[in-house]
Parts: sequence; C-alpha cells; structure tokens
Amino acid sequence: MKRSETRDIFLKGPGVNQELVLVLIDLDGTLLPLEAWDPVFQEISMRIAGKANVDWRIIYRAAKDLNKELMRKFTIRAFDWDHIFAEVARRFGVSIDINVSDVLMKHVRDFKPFDGSLELLRLIRDLGHEVVIATNGLYKYQSVVIEELGFSRFIDGIRTPDLVGCIKNCREFFNGAQVMIGDNPLFDVYYPASFGLMTVFVGDWERRLRYVMDVWDIDLSNVKPTYSYRDVREMLMAIPDILSH
Repeated sequence: MKRSETRDIFLKGPGVNQELVLVLIDLDGTLLPLEAWDPVFQEISMRIAGKANVDWRIIYRAAKDLNKELMRKFTIRAFDWDHIFAEVARRFGVSIDINVSDVLMKHVRDFKPFDGSLELLRLIRDLGHEVVIATNGLYKYQSVVIEELGFSRFIDGIRTPDLVGCIKNCREFFNGAQVMIGDNPLFDVYYPASFGLMTVFVGDWERRLRYVMDVWDIDLSNVKPTYSYRDVREMLMAIPDILSH
C-alpha cells in the first residue's frame, strides 16, 4: 500500500479533509500523566506551608480547589499556576515570590511520558501530516515540558490559551485542524466535534466523564468520540488495523 493511500485511510472520518491533515494533540493526561506535575505542586505547597505554619497538603488542596473554581468559569487564569499559588499564599497571609517555571525546571526531566507518546508523534509526522500540541496549559509551562521531554522534535507547533486568546472551547483553538486527540471529554471531544473535527479519545472514558460532571456539572453521557482507546500504546497498536480497512 502506498504512503498516500495509508494516509487517506487512516484519516477517513467525519469532517476530515483527506489531503494534508493538521492533527491537534493534548499534552497533560494524553502524552504525559497528570500526576507528573505532583512534585512541582508539592514543593511550592511546602514552601508556602512553611511560612503559614500549616501542613503542605492544606495548601495543595486550596490550590486545587481554586483551580477547579476558575475552571468552572472557563477562564485562562484557571491554568496560571503562578496566579493560583500567589492567591493561595495571600489567603494564608504569606508573602512569597512564586515562580512555577523555576520549580518546574528542577523536576521536568523526571517527568515520564506515557509509553508510546513519542512514537505516536513520530508516526503521525511520518505519515506526512502536521502535528500541533494543543493544551489548556499556559505556554510558559508547556513549552518547557515539550522541549525538555523531546516532544519538540516531532511537532510543528504549540497552541495554548495565552497564545490563542481562549481556552480549548472556542473555534479559534481548532482553526485549520481536522483531528483532535486527547483525554478530556469536554475539551478534546465535545468542543472539537462541535467544530467538525474527528476526535480520538485516550484513557478511561467513564472515569473522565465523571470528572467533567464533578468540575463543570455537565453531562456528556450522550457524547461519543470518533475513536476511543485505553492508552497511547493501544492506539498505536490499533492504527495498522485502521489503515488496513
């Protein structure tokens, strides 16, 4: 089978232009475990907690609660961890300089991508398509992760809310793209599908539906991705079957 033929079969689906395709792929929770960030948030929480004379877990929980509160408002600030931790420190009466990027640089090389993540990016590029990491995380954080973990070798660009001007719920975020791969039923399936993209979900669909319900009180039980896989490795293993049909 010729390369052009495999490319067209792979990308056959609703809303997909079967020429050159722009594939958007999420970062945290898709290529990289969400828990990878825990050491960064824990260190910052411990710094604030030491000055506030409380257990670091209290600070950590306060930061997560504020993050959830802001996410419900669909604001870019929900993903600005400098702002979140500075606000939590203020609420606890602590004066401290917060620079999440500095702490991130100490830990990022210990981040472990999901098995098959780099291979996935390489495969899409090898098929002749463009790959852009599209994440709700801000550029000042995600660009560090993308560079340090080697993702930058296999992508054509990065889309973040601060660069686009909105989080992953507006048409502008998906401009020019035909495919969205990700782990969030709301941002990686519902919204991109609304704008005509083919959607590829990676992860535990039912668990992530509960997460969306918990944070936004949105029931997406009637929403379905075009394709769904348990993990990146399974998706890679399934691609040859998709190409053979």
